[in-house]
Amino acid sequence: MNIGDLVKVTRASIGVPKGSIGLIVDTRISKTNAIGASYFIHEVQMCGMPKRQGGNRQYLERDLEPVK
Repeated sequence: MNIGDLVKVTRASIGVPKGSIGLIVDTRISKTNAIGASYFIHEVQMCGMPKRQGGNRQYLERDLEPVK
């Protein structure tokens, strides 16, 4: 997944139900953990969520799927 991709959230969180749609606005790689793995972390601008209600959210790549 890349910046500018439209994605659907596959894991519900507080204030964001499963199936919500958003746009990836930033991507970074996490620091390497104790077992040597690192993960892509995507910052997602949620559709219909005002900035005062949290605005952008961060999700791991495994919790998102691209919208076709």
